[in-house]
Amino acid sequence: MKKLFTILSILAFANITFAQTDIANARTFAQGQTLTVTGIVINNDDLGPIRYIQDGTAGIPVYAPGTSDTWNEGDNVTVTGEMGEFNGLIQITNPTASTINSTGNALPTPTVVTASSTQLASHEAELVTINSITFANPGGTFTNGTLTITSSGGTSQIYLRSGHPIVGTTIPLTPVNLTGVASQFSGTPQLLPRNAVDIDIASAFYLTTLPEQSAMTQTGFDLSWNTNVASSTKIVYGTDPTNLSQTLDIGGSTTSHTAAITGLTAGTIYYAQAISNNGTTDATSTVGTYATVSTSSGEIDIHFNFPVDNSIATIDSANHAIPAHLEAKIIFKINQAQSTLDMCAYNINRNGIVTALNAAVNRGVVVRYIASSSTLNSALQNVQPQFSVLKGNANALMHNKFILIDRDNANRAEVIMGSMNFTQQNISNDFNNVLFIKDQSLARGYTLEFEEMWGSTAATPGIFSAKFGDLKTKNTPKKYLINNIPVESYFSPTDGTTAAISAALQTADADLEFAILSFTRNDLRDDIINAHNAGVQCRGIIENINDQGGEFATLQMAGVQMLDHSATGDIHHKYAIIDEADVNSDPIVITGSHNWSSNAEANNDENTLIIHDAAIANIFAQEFNARWIGTTTGTPTMSTLTGFETTIFPNPVQEILNIKINSENVNETTISIIDITGKTVQTEILNNIQGETTHQVNVANLSQGTYFVTFNVNGILTFEKIVKI
Repeated sequence: MKKLFTILSILAFANITFAQTDIANARTFAQGQTLTVTGIVINNDDLGPIRYIQDGTAGIPVYAPGTSDTWNEGDNVTVTGEMGEFNGLIQITNPTASTINSTGNALPTPTVVTASSTQLASHEAELVTINSITFANPGGTFTNGTLTITSSGGTSQIYLRSGHPIVGTTIPLTPVNLTGVASQFSGTPQLLPRNAVDIDIASAFYLTTLPEQSAMTQTGFDLSWNTNVASSTKIVYGTDPTNLSQTLDIGGSTTSHTAAITGLTAGTIYYAQAISNNGTTDATSTVGTYATVSTSSGEIDIHFNFPVDNSIATIDSANHAIPAHLEAKIIFKINQAQSTLDMCAYNINRNGIVTALNAAVNRGVVVRYIASSSTLNSALQNVQPQFSVLKGNANALMHNKFILIDRDNANRAEVIMGSMNFTQQNISNDFNNVLFIKDQSLARGYTLEFEEMWGSTAATPGIFSAKFGDLKTKNTPKKYLINNIPVESYFSPTDGTTAAISAALQTADADLEFAILSFTRNDLRDDIINAHNAGVQCRGIIENINDQGGEFATLQMAGVQMLDHSATGDIHHKYAIIDEADVNSDPIVITGSHNWSSNAEANNDENTLIIHDAAIANIFAQEFNARWIGTTTGTPTMSTLTGFETTIFPNPVQEILNIKINSENVNETTISIIDITGKTVQTEILNNIQGETTHQVNVANLSQGTYFVTFNVNGILTFEKIVKI
């Protein structure tokens, strides 16, 4: 009798375990327990293979690739599976049975909530709507990853996976009603919009573009914006973002607005807000930050700490400073400071730099220093600082590396920035770039970023006001004109840096080269692959090819010419060069502290410049070509495989190109000249090459520009870059 009772109890428990239940009750089941639920599918594949289902009681995700990813929005499904969990999100996994009961059903009415994390968490896996939200970085571009949203009830975030349909579209400038699936990742509630239909503009009258700065001079600039309906044109502006005391009211009625602001002071930061009125209602922009052109020299002095390839110089020769001289130059600049000096450094172990900062304090310079809370900063321990130091961004990295000197003096103001940390390893062993930029406007823009992290405009930090990482705001100018060179400036994670890099990459017409320590962003990878597929000559060097989510192999498999770097010292650069070979395009250099990663985009404190200048693009090309030639991993060299060595001169070349060949014994080599589009423009075959010979190639008929001379020996290719002048 007792055995019979036990058997019946087990059967009863089993029946309860596998019985149909509503979703609210299912969410209470233990991990690994089997359950059966029925609900309406509330998303398609825009969120990946996962499907969220909802009944009248609650919602729950089903993650079962091969099963759930065949369901469509509006399907009524029944599924039996195990209760599982992924980074805090409870979900049904390992289905043993599933049925699509019907299709085309109406979706549950979204529950109206606020952007508070508490409300999103209480409706996890359900369809919700948040009314009148604003996005961080309005007017920017949606990228994959997280983005902050704010409503009257609080602040939260949305998440967009790689390939999401709204990635690459413009972030709305005006409040919207946002619908999506309430979810979470590692305890952080998130809203998952499904597509563009989930973004509903809350107002009938609004700006369709943010004010864009142009016609920059020392005494003014233009601001242009668009509205969805005809309206008036007005700007309020001033030097205090909380007191826009000056007004430029043009009136009129148009959808395309331009206001020319005049009478301004050179090298100064201004704040402005666009206002348009349709007769009854104002549509306003956020308060933007803009700079006038400074009276500084605008000199941009670029240094690399390893030898460069000056043979391809077309305008200026790139500077290679041996490590001791580069460090000495930085100390010299510190010694020149007369009034202010702000330093923001991820890591420092060079005692001499701290000693120079102390000396600056002793001669009356106000010195402020921001360090990362996650690095040793041993020089700040070895030499007692006589200035205030603030350590920040405990949740990620304060990854900047910049120095600001005498920002309030147009003749002395200077920004020192680049990829190099102030450490022995980075200065002497790793490959880096440092830019010395004499421009007051840029120095003042960087000061705004510094003081937001510093939490104060004073000599001592405002500990309770200091903001790092995603707590910062978008408060610095984007555009500068430095010695007639257009320069864009971005700070992470507030300014949409990845979108700006992506936009620059997408302009490539002829060539695209990049050298990056860490590259894990799918969107930037796709930009390069698309450029390659469009015929752009793409080459890249990545140091950390084994980073989780690293893009090296994918780029290589797509046909992009790639090299890793296993030699001594890291490729610590974070630069790209676009259309250096085509001065009639828009030659661009991207450089700074920002690796092409999601942490750099969303969490770290970083700085990036995008410089539009042919001479600077060629200077970086000289650095890249030296690294490419000196990096052998991934592409065998002729000398290693066949005893075949070449020297090409002169370079640049006008008419006759001399090719000096030193070969042990090569029966045949094919020499080809390829233009920047990949088209072969000249080819010839040399036979029975032994010893040292010099072969001449007439290139007088070639147009001016960049070419590649390739040598094919037994199917193995090597090449060198030449410039025809």
